[in-house]
Amino acid sequence: MFQHMGITVTDKDDIEAFYKKLLGLKEVKRFDVSADLSEQLFGIRKEVPVTVVSGEDFVIELFLAEEHRPGDYNHIGISVPDPRDLMHRAEQMGYDVTYIEREAKPPLLFIRDRSGNNFEIKGT
Repeated sequence: MFQHMGITVTDKDDIEAFYKKLLGLKEVKRFDVSADLSEQLFGIRKEVPVTVVSGEDFVIELFLAEEHRPGDYNHIGISVPDPRDLMHRAEQMGYDVTYIEREAKPPLLFIRDRSGNNFEIKGT
């Protein structure tokens, strides 16, 4: 049903380090959205570069912008074979990790990129 999602990143290095290296996503393509089209679609009159990355069954368009206007509860849920391994690698790379043990439920694991995008990590 879902075809792709688009999110804002403000740290260019996150495209390589967080999305490609840590999450293992593959770059599909790069393109620019013109200032005119950006204003028509998003109400922001600035040209913006976009990097498209994909996993097994989803695509994310990474809009590289100067600033991020994060939502209060926005997050992206992904499944990985070994959440603890991903958590440890994220910590070693300096990313913000939230790990909460819960009684009679699986722990909650969130990893945040440097732009403030939250990812809820679940085991497959």
